[in-house]
Amino acid sequence: MVKNPMNKIKGAIVNKTGLERLNKKHPWIFKGHLASSPLAEPGDLVSLHNNRGRIEGWGFWSAGSLCTRVLAFGSQKPDIQRLLAFRLEKSLAFRKRWLSKAEAFRLVHSESDGLPGLIVDIYGPIASVQLLSAGWYKHRSMVVDSLLALLPLEGVVLRNDVRYLEQEGIPREIRLLWGKLPPQNCIDISFGEIKERVYPLAGQKTGLYLDVRNLPFLFKNISSEADVLDCFCFQGHFGLHALHWGARSVTAVEQSEEALAVYRENLQMNGLSSKDVDLRHGNAFDELRRLEGEKKLYDIIIMDPPPFSPGKAQIESARRGYKELALRAYRLLRPEGVLLYLCCSHAFSRQMLIEVLRDAAVDRRQAFRIVREGYQPEDHPIALEIPETNYLKGLLVQGVEE
Repeated sequence: MVKNPMNKIKGAIVNKTGLERLNKKHPWIFKGHLASSPLAEPGDLVSLHNNRGRIEGWGFWSAGSLCTRVLAFGSQKPDIQRLLAFRLEKSLAFRKRWLSKAEAFRLVHSESDGLPGLIVDIYGPIASVQLLSAGWYKHRSMVVDSLLALLPLEGVVLRNDVRYLEQEGIPREIRLLWGKLPPQNCIDISFGEIKERVYPLAGQKTGLYLDVRNLPFLFKNISSEADVLDCFCFQGHFGLHALHWGARSVTAVEQSEEALAVYRENLQMNGLSSKDVDLRHGNAFDELRRLEGEKKLYDIIIMDPPPFSPGKAQIESARRGYKELALRAYRLLRPEGVLLYLCCSHAFSRQMLIEVLRDAAVDRRQAFRIVREGYQPEDHPIALEIPETNYLKGLLVQGVEE
């Protein structure tokens, strides 16, 4: 008779669904995937066992519903420091190959680089870090030391201002972890033909939205003499490129006054005339109504809203919000104008976005066609076994004059 090993197990025991996820190399184990929980504190490295007691993986334990982020699959217990150093080296080599001249890039894209819960963005001599699991927060000194061993950094900034961190038992904070910041606490980064200012301790995300840096090139060929509307513009990435490529005017809508202040700095730094730019501080839905009332029309509209559907429960409300934005944008387009519509929610699929744009076109009683598509750049790779890493969709649609 085979002895029951359960009373000897100190780690967690996964149920059938949890085992299926581990076999598919998905690093997220939720509480609903467990048959029993370990005796562990948040941030501890725990083993994950099948119902026969065999170890199937190792990961950081959390108090939240996402209770384990798997670092290593299989029975061998990982050395966290060696694993971190190795995967950071691999991540940097990958970026050097694909983005050899980039001054700003994502060094670690969490699960896609085998380091779930860790994000590292590089802005010149500054690393901006998000420690989104209790495990990485517990080992934050190790993260800093590993980065310093890899890159000639002057400072490492912690950008842990993400809402759900309380579930992990992690304080929400923004601070300098190591080193110093440049004068005026800002860095000027070149994105090819355009420079943008980054304030590592301010702004949104880790300082910039690096995942959209290539997307202005979707409309480069039609920017000359165009009137452009950029909604949710942040610090002007799309508008700056459009002006550089010869746009006649840019109307930029943003709810953050701080972001608009940096937009003005970016205009001056790039030698672009502010008289061609109408910076509007306000809610995008309200400003779109005002622009329609003012009878404004545009050749290019960029719509880059925040994620309306962080999870499946919000899909229908998100669909309504995305559709309203699309319909209002259509009303502001010239007959053969183009709309670049972005969606950064992994729960809202590409097909859902197409349906939103189609339904809005039906309400508008106008034909539209997809001309180009945009995706995440190379430093935000998509892990095929982790659908959640495929989050950014961009559709460039053009009105068809009939």
